Amino acid sequence: MLRPRARAAKVWYSVPPSHPQSLHPQLIVESDLARAPVRTQVLTESPFKDAAVAWLESRKPYLAASTFRDYSIYIKTLAAFFGEMRLPEISPDQIRAYQKARMAKAQWSSINKETSVLQQMLKRIGAWAELASDFQPLPPPKNYDEIGRCISDDEEARFFRAALANPNWSVAAWCSLLSVNTTAGPGEMLHLHLENLDLTGKLTMRVTPEGAKNRGVRPRVIPLNESALWAAKQLVARANHCGAVAPKHYLIPFVVAPHVFDPTKPQQSYYRAFHEILAAAGLDFRPYDFRHTAITRLLENPDVPLEVARSIAGHISERMIRRYYHGRLAAQRSAVEIALARKPPQAVKKMLRSGRK
Repeated sequence: MLRPRARAAKVWYSVPPSHPQSLHPQLIVESDLARAPVRTQVLTESPFKDAAVAWLESRKPYLAASTFRDYSIYIKTLAAFFGEMRLPEISPDQIRAYQKARMAKAQWSSINKETSVLQQMLKRIGAWAELASDFQPLPPPKNYDEIGRCISDDEEARFFRAALANPNWSVAAWCSLLSVNTTAGPGEMLHLHLENLDLTGKLTMRVTPEGAKNRGVRPRVIPLNESALWAAKQLVARANHCGAVAPKHYLIPFVVAPHVFDPTKPQQSYYRAFHEILAAAGLDFRPYDFRHTAITRLLENPDVPLEVARSIAGHISERMIRRYYHGRLAAQRSAVEIALARKPPQAVKKMLRSGRK
């Protein structure tokens, strides 16, 4: 009997030496059982929305579950624009039109990820080579390396004063409050499951790498302070109202249509409401800056050891510490003045006096 043995995305059949087929190597079969073949003709002749789904299914065996989920979101966004258009009909001008339309709703990095998926589809049908020289990904904003900053107390107060005044902005408000009190990033919060929250016992939130920027980090358990606990309870109450009741259901369910939710999928973002809050409050910063602010406050506090900060915020590399620790110099100066403010020994005094002459 042929024994199936999994290797990558394919099934290879190994033949025992005693099997009759061992005398005929040409009979050993390689079978693509992991996926149905997607012919180029299907991708070139189908409307974009259908071709995109077929392409993604053909890629599924080679993608991590989280990447497949992200690609599914990108394809849905692309399909909303390209619709019935066929892949060979897409031109650089149409890609630029897509970038321009998306810039009103999404950040440059998200748009580049979406167009990267489009590039992969066009490469599959051999059409990208002709378009590549006339395509440009969106550049990061000026001074992107310095864009992350700590939000001031006044800015934080103005943001939440505006955010909590409008029920339509509740999710953005509660997520932002949770972020600035726990260090959780937007993606991490959007991918929280109900089972990740303990709001009656230990009062903790378990953050997994599912929605993190760096998916190599370990899961971490973060204690919830008063503000974070209140925000988490509001999100859980809303989730239950939206049909999320099972432990594996997402805390922020996916919006299928107005007042229709799918708790087995996470909401993509809350950026539109977030930017409306900023406009109402006259502010300008990123959703991720609330995590940035929380980490900065941890690192500025002399009573918080670095390892404790890391256990709360996740792995923080030395590069991240240099980036996040804006208040390090002031904190170090204060520590030097307090801890090292002793009179120099007599021998040092003499050296100092001789050095002044």
